Amino acid sequence: MKKILAFVLIITLSATTLFAAAISTSPAATVNLIRNTRITVDDLNKKIAELGATQDQALDVLNIMINDEVFLQGAERDGIKVTDSQKNALYSQMKTQIEQANGVTLTQEEFDNLAIEQYGSVEAYKEYLTQNYIVQAYLTQEKGEELSQKNYAPTDTEINTYYRRNRTSFIQAENVYFAHVYIAKTGDTAKDNSNKALLQDVANQIKSGKMTFEAAVSKYTEDKESIATGGVMGYLSSDNTTVRAGWGDNFVDEALSLEIGVPTFMESLTGYHIVKVISHNDAKMLTLDDRIDPAQNYTVRDYITEGLSYQNYQIAMSEALNDMIAQLRSEANIKILYK
Repeated sequence: MKKILAFVLIITLSATTLFAAAISTSPAATVNLIRNTRITVDDLNKKIAELGATQDQALDVLNIMINDEVFLQGAERDGIKVTDSQKNALYSQMKTQIEQANGVTLTQEEFDNLAIEQYGSVEAYKEYLTQNYIVQAYLTQEKGEELSQKNYAPTDTEINTYYRRNRTSFIQAENVYFAHVYIAKTGDTAKDNSNKALLQDVANQIKSGKMTFEAAVSKYTEDKESIATGGVMGYLSSDNTTVRAGWGDNFVDEALSLEIGVPTFMESLTGYHIVKVISHNDAKMLTLDDRIDPAQNYTVRDYITEGLSYQNYQIAMSEALNDMIAQLRSEANIKILYK
């Protein structure tokens, strides 16, 4: 009897396993524009997990998958194709873009590992890049002329409204426009003490009128980048974390407190300076026509205009994409079987 029960249990378990497998591979939907493609329940469940959605949102996710499939079939039908060599080129281009954006150089192995870490495999990442390319290429082919004729510039009312709602975001930190004479620390105590004493003496000579600041720059500075501009470094703001990390908080705070036009000896983490402040600006809330960076001719108005224009363009692209998908869905034979 025990053997018979064991046999019945095995049969039952096997049947249950087969039934579960049949459900997971059964179609949740079929899409046929140029070919019949099945989206299985297993495909759907994977996409739900990938998007962090719930089972209550299964039909919404399924419709996203249908849209993706009908769009890709439409692109293929209308001549948008990507060869293997083009896929590899897209992959290489993305490596270059990431390197340039982050100021790093990656070996091929390092970049491959990043792709695997985020997408599971190099091929999966290539497929992701390929689909993005197809969307852009197909959208441009079908809607590019229409999109290019639209005006995306925001109105003055939209610019003013955005500024009013985000006014407190446009704060310019306290800053000084300065020049310096610079000698770097060497790590040799005797030499560093000698260089320190030298610049202290030079600073006194400048103050007494025995030497001009410009002459001191020409004769003593080791900062090759600023020597051609008479030692001018540009603007130093209180929130400049790069300078604070490199030259130290004490240097930045002292520079911001210096009297305009009075060359002063100062020591930073990396060397010795004679600093001359040319102008000083207190912290303030920027108006629409103020420069965001005092060293660049780029105003708050420019920033808002650029951002809202891009936002309007993205909205127009999204609407054009939705129009294309609606048209393609009307042309395709789509069956939603998931309940």
